[in-house]
Formats: sequence, C-alpha cells, structure tokens
Amino acid sequence: MNSEFTQAIKQFKKNRLAVLGFYMAAVLMLISILAPLISPHDPLSIDLVNKLKPGFWEGNYHNFLGTDNLGRDILSRIIYGGAISLKVGYMVILITTIFGTIFGLVSAYFGGVIDMVIQRVVDVFLAFPPLLLALAVAASLGTGIEKAMLAISLTYIPGMARVVRGSVLTVKTLPYVEASRALGGSSTWIITRHILPNILAPAVVYITLLLADAILYTAALGFLGVGIDPSTPEWGAMLSTGRDFLLMGQWWVTVFPGIMIVLAVLSFNLFGDGLREALDSKLRND
Repeated sequence: MNSEFTQAIKQFKKNRLAVLGFYMAAVLMLISILAPLISPHDPLSIDLVNKLKPGFWEGNYHNFLGTDNLGRDILSRIIYGGAISLKVGYMVILITTIFGTIFGLVSAYFGGVIDMVIQRVVDVFLAFPPLLLALAVAASLGTGIEKAMLAISLTYIPGMARVVRGSVLTVKTLPYVEASRALGGSSTWIITRHILPNILAPAVVYITLLLADAILYTAALGFLGVGIDPSTPEWGAMLSTGRDFLLMGQWWVTVFPGIMIVLAVLSFNLFGDGLREALDSKLRND
C-alpha cells in the first residue's frame, strides 16, 4: 500500500500543472483560514463617503483594490469571500460524499428492487440541468449559506451515487469478495473491508473535481441573488453588485472577484486532473 501511494505521488509530481494547481489551492485555503488576521478592513463596514474609489493604480493604498458602491473595501471582501466559497465547497463535498456513497453502495450491493428504485430517483434528478435544479431548490428554501449548501449538494448526490454504484458493481464480483462471502462474511464486513477501500480512487478523484464545480455554483447562486444574502462578502454576490458599474468605468468592483473565481476553479480543476492521472497510472502499473 505504501509503495502504491509513493508511486502515485511520484506520478503526480511529474505533472507540473497539477502541482501548480495544488499550490494555488493551498494558498487559497490558507488565505481563507487566516481571513480574520490578514484582512485589512471589516468587509461589512460601510463608508459612503469613499464609495467606488479606485485602488492602488490611482495611489489609493488604504483600499488597495478599491471600494464598492457602499464604500466597502474590496480586498477585505475578497479575502472573506474565499473563506465563504471554500466553506460551502467543503460542506457540499462532505454531504455529497456521505449520501452519494451510501446510496451508491446500497443500490449496487443489494441490487433488485432497491437498485431499481434508487436508480430511477437518480435518473429523475440527473434529468434536470444542475444549475437549474440548484436554483429551484435554493429559491424554494430561501436565502442563507446553509440552504445554498443543501441546494448545491442535491445536484451532486445523484452523480456521486452513480459513480459509486459503477465501482461497486465491478468490485463485488471479484474473487476475494466472493471468497469472503462464501466464508460467511457479513455484508457490513465485506463492504467496509473489501469494497470501500477499492472504490476509494475514483471517488476521491470525483469529489476533487466537484469542489471546483461547487465553488462555481456558489458564485452563480450569489450572482443571481438566490440562496446567499446579497450583503454577504461572497465572490458571486460581489459580481452581481458590480455588474451595474462595469460600463460606468468602475471595473474593479467586478473584475477582481471574477479573477478570484477563475483562479479558484482553475486550481482545483488542475489538481483534480493531476490526481486522476496519478491514480489511473498507478492502477495501470498494478
């Protein structure tokens, strides 16, 4: 196991873009953790006298990236917005992993009527475009970070269940699983000791790539004003606030949050792609 892990790490390090994505993601996570310490201003503090002020490019180093239409410091709101976006992403991944794994395992392992019912429900959810489904759920639940987490999670659980189901269907027919069942191993024993460890690789890759999508969907909900309070320092909500001022010349209200969304999604996509290649290479070499 250690040699396989070491081999995967070596393969990952060969992919420079993946390593770059890993470091970018690590920096973003560090900034989000240290937000209360490194933020120069209160992200919610309103100063109408200094509204829509440009930043360092015009000598304003007090508000390095300028201010928005309410005089709030954009740099501070971007720093806190990263913490909110990543928090939503982590919780979405946690919820998706727990429920998607449970549904996929139960569906594939027990089969029959249980499999048919679960898969028909999954098909219904997958029939809707993910963003449309998230919008509908968020609109029905109301505003709030927790409700946005639930809305986004519901769009990912069916896909996670389908990935886990496919992996379990392959693993449960392998000789060592059949041998364990013939020796009287319980379903719980077989699932925890034989099936779960062997479906870990595709599940980890899938949830890593989902994190980038979760950040993007969080921003989309914030931009559309659904699921997240518009006053919350969140990147998508900041884009929504600044879109009316973009054509008026106050481009910084929109551009800087947009850049952060691009960097966050790009970093986790690069990291996820590199992780997938590393794990696939390990499996092929086995």
